Amino acid sequence: MNFHNLVGNRSVKGQLARLVDAGQLPHAVLLTGQNGCGKRTLARLLAAALLCRGEGEVPCGQCSPCHKVFEGIHPDVFEYASADRVGAFHIDVIRHVRSDAGILPNEAPYKVYILANAHRMTVQAQNALLKLLEEPPSYVRLILTADARQSMLSTITSRCMTFGLEAVSTEEAVEAVMERRPDADENQTRELAQLCGGSIGDTLSMLEAGMTSQSAQLAGYIGEALLAPTELPLLIATGKLQDDKILARAVLSILPLLFRDALVLREGGGPLLSGLPKTAHQLSSHLTRRQLLRLLEEVEDFSLWMNANANQALLVTRLCAVLRRCSQNR
Repeated sequence: MNFHNLVGNRSVKGQLARLVDAGQLPHAVLLTGQNGCGKRTLARLLAAALLCRGEGEVPCGQCSPCHKVFEGIHPDVFEYASADRVGAFHIDVIRHVRSDAGILPNEAPYKVYILANAHRMTVQAQNALLKLLEEPPSYVRLILTADARQSMLSTITSRCMTFGLEAVSTEEAVEAVMERRPDADENQTRELAQLCGGSIGDTLSMLEAGMTSQSAQLAGYIGEALLAPTELPLLIATGKLQDDKILARAVLSILPLLFRDALVLREGGGPLLSGLPKTAHQLSSHLTRRQLLRLLEEVEDFSLWMNANANQALLVTRLCAVLRRCSQNR
């Protein structure tokens, strides 16, 4: 099997290659791992491999089915996820998949359903999926992605072959990111990759958002300071924003993602977008949903004021007070 530019996870790729090359890929596969480790990319590669008509290793990347899969227009490959970044994966989606699975493929030997972030399915949705996993039509293949095997019902995981993906090394992440963003500064990319724990997806997201390792680290410090017993750590952390408007704007672009990630974790899922998973987990564990929503709303307002060129020293002072109040009042 040809994994094209998917880096890392040599053992998992070896197992999947043997199954695909022998025509023995099971009807249901579960790919697990942290956000940005390549689960969704691998799911699409598996779909293309099943439908590829090229010669030699599959997917060839050159034939018509491969092009259609990679462009997201193949009539026999269907990709689903939750309706929005925070909401659950609803049962209506699974009901539609079950109904559609009874219809023969349009032009390929298989119909492939990619269910991304399946750990965000409601219990009802997972139970609805169970019947299809137990008695799928011979031409149906299901590829699920989730943050962890434990986040799915055991009745689901017992009917899937699970492959756990790990984050790649920092250097592998840097190489992969620089291939896609040759204009990026390599040292800055390396710092972000280290901060993101080797997550290629998170590193790319932070680069595209114009984030730096300094702004990301400071956003993390502010998040941790919200949980401190006194206001002093938050005063010190936010004080660094008073004389640097560029840094302040960058931090204010990360904090909403951090609070959003904490909310997502409270709902039991992902993906995480801030590149600060440790801090997001801490906030999720110690703050209520109401507190996190208030923090998210307030920070978004401060971003607007910052862009409107409000007095920065006064704005940062007020930011510290508001963040502290939101994190303390339940």
